[in-house]
Amino acid sequence: MSHPIHSGLAQSAHMRLEGIVGAAHVLIGATDLASRQADGFLPSVVARPEDAAQIAEALRFAVTEHLAVIPSGGGTKLGIGLPPARYDIALDLSRMNRLLAYDPQDLTLGVEPGMKMEELLRILAEQKQFLPLAVPFSERATIGGIVAANSSSPLRHAYGGVRDFCLGMEFVTGEGIQAKSGGRVVKNVTGYDLHKLLIGSLGTLGVITRVNFRTYPMLPAQGTFVALFSDAAAAFGFCGAIARSVLVPQILEVADPAASRMLFSGGAERLEPGAWSVIISAAGQPAVVDRCARELGHMAGAANAEELIRLGEAEAPAILARIREFPRLILEAAPAAIFRIGVLPTAMASLLGELDALARQEQVDLITLARASGIIYAALLPKEGDPNGLAALANSVKRVFDACGKSEIGASAMLEFCPPELKRAARGAWGDSRKDFELMQRVKHSFDPHGVLSPGRFAGGI
Repeated sequence: MSHPIHSGLAQSAHMRLEGIVGAAHVLIGATDLASRQADGFLPSVVARPEDAAQIAEALRFAVTEHLAVIPSGGGTKLGIGLPPARYDIALDLSRMNRLLAYDPQDLTLGVEPGMKMEELLRILAEQKQFLPLAVPFSERATIGGIVAANSSSPLRHAYGGVRDFCLGMEFVTGEGIQAKSGGRVVKNVTGYDLHKLLIGSLGTLGVITRVNFRTYPMLPAQGTFVALFSDAAAAFGFCGAIARSVLVPQILEVADPAASRMLFSGGAERLEPGAWSVIISAAGQPAVVDRCARELGHMAGAANAEELIRLGEAEAPAILARIREFPRLILEAAPAAIFRIGVLPTAMASLLGELDALARQEQVDLITLARASGIIYAALLPKEGDPNGLAALANSVKRVFDACGKSEIGASAMLEFCPPELKRAARGAWGDSRKDFELMQRVKHSFDPHGVLSPGRFAGGI
C-alpha cells in the first residue's frame, strides 16, 4: 500500500492540483492510479502538467503539504530502484511530448521528456539521422525516463552512453525552482555539467523538462555478423582482438548459450544454438563494411571461432531488435532478477565464470548478454516448478553483489528489474552501502532539501 493523502487533506489537495494543471488532468480512477504504481505502491492522485511552470507550481505545493512526488512518462522505469518511502502524487509527463528545436545541419535537437523514443527516431529518420538509444520497451519508453534511468543501449560501444551525447537539460528542482545546465549546441564550455547528475538519478533530484541532444547521421551501409565459440574465454578473446584492431563496430555483444537461443529463435535457425555468440554490427560506406567483413573473417579464424556468419538483410533487424529488448524478453518469460553490471572488459569472462558457478550452486538458471565495452546483463530465473524459487533467487542476488564487490573484479552491480518482494528479501537494488553515500546525500539535499522527489528510490534509500 502507499502512504495516501489523508482524508482531511484529500479534497483540498485535489482542488489545488486542478487549479494548477486543469481539472481534466487530475486523475483518481483506479486504472489511472494502477498505471503509475511503483513496486506495488500506488499514488493517491495522478497529475498531468503541460509545461515546466505547472511542474514548478505542483512541486511547491507538494513541499507545502509534505507530499511525495514521482515523475514518469511511459511508466517503463517505475520498477527500477528501491520501493518508494512515500508516494502521493504521480506526475505524468506524457503531455510534454513536443520537439522543441531541431537543426539537422548542426546535428542538435531539444525535446520534452514525454516524447516517446520511437516517435523521435521516426522524426530523425526523415532527415537520415538518429540517436544511439536502442533501449528496451521501445514502443512505450520516453526520453525523460530513458535519461532518468540512464538506460543502456547496445550502440554505446560506438557512441557511448546518454552522458556522452546529452548537451544540456532544463529541469525543476524539488523546491519548485526552474533551472538549466549545459547548452543547446555541441560546442558548449560554459558552466558546470550539473545536468549529468540527473542522468540515472531516477527522478530523485529534479523533474526533467527538456533535454538537448547531439544527433548522428545514418550511415549508408550496415553489416551484421555472428561469430560462434565453444566457451566464454574464446568469445571475449575475440572481442579483445577487435578492440585492438582498427575496426570500430557499432555493436559488439556477447551472448551466452541460453541468451543465444533466445536471440536467434525463429530468426536465424542456421546459427548453432548451444554456442557462445559474438554479435558484431558495422556501418559506414559499403567498402568499409566489406573491409570489416574481411578483417573479421581473419580474426575469427585466428581466434578459433567455430563459424563466422554474415546475417542477411531480413535476419539482422529482428535479431538486433531482440538484443535491444533483451530485458523485456526475459521478464516476459518468467519472474526474474536482472542485473546491470558495470565491469572492465578484461574482467568480464572471470565474472561470468563466477556467476555461472553460483547459479549452479543455488540451482537457478542464468542468462547473460554482455556489451563488450563494459556492461553485463545477467538474468537469474528460478528453475521451472521450484516451490522455493523466490528464496533461491534472493540468496543468489546477495551472492551476485558479493561476487561483484571482490577487489579483483571491481564491478558495480545494480538490480535493475525484479519482483518487488525480491528487493525486500535481498539487499535492495544496489547491495551494501556505497562509499560515496554521504556525498550523494549532500547532492540530494541541494536539489531536493524537503525530500519530495521520489523519496527512498535511489541507493541507500535517498
